[in-house]
Amino acid sequence: MKNNDIIEILLSIVAGIAAGGVFLFLFLTLHWNILFSAVLAIGCFAGMSYIIQPIRRIGTIRIESMPNGAELSRRLNEAEEDFKKIEKAVQKIHDLNVRNLAQELQRTASDILVYLETHPEKITLARQFIDYYQETAASLLLKYVELQDTCLDTDEVRKLKADTAHALTVLKGAFEQQFQKLMRNEMLDMDAEIRLLKKTVEMESGSK
Repeated sequence: MKNNDIIEILLSIVAGIAAGGVFLFLFLTLHWNILFSAVLAIGCFAGMSYIIQPIRRIGTIRIESMPNGAELSRRLNEAEEDFKKIEKAVQKIHDLNVRNLAQELQRTASDILVYLETHPEKITLARQFIDYYQETAASLLLKYVELQDTCLDTDEVRKLKADTAHALTVLKGAFEQQFQKLMRNEMLDMDAEIRLLKKTVEMESGSK
């Protein structure tokens, strides 16, 4: 269960306790009509739930303010869960080469997730990264750790480990390609600014 879910449950419990207190006070202490007391208690619960509910965000942007905000948040949460699996597996890998490759994947994945939190409108564009590349990396690394922990040292196991190292190299390139795809607009903007700067300097130099 995620921290946000736990917080929402706790806040709902607080609102329920407050509403129950209102009902008991009105009905038992003030001897108001039971139906009227119940209606006010329900209104109290609804009002408190609305006031104390946490504001859900992606980065600094409120989910409610974005088209398909709830879906984008769900997709980002999926990506974060796969990242945690990669992080967990990296800590358990013994082979130095495989661990270094896995750490490079982890760093790139972390950079992509930070970028997506800042630019949630790009989450849909990151579908291939979220649904395939990072999920595949997480699955592969967890299976590698499981194989490693068997302590088997057969030809087949050694081949699988070598193939895993090669697959991680391929995934590293795929991660970087996906990140570049996400940042294409920013890169084009930078290129345009650099071209404009060079042109401006050349024009000023030619006018002297």
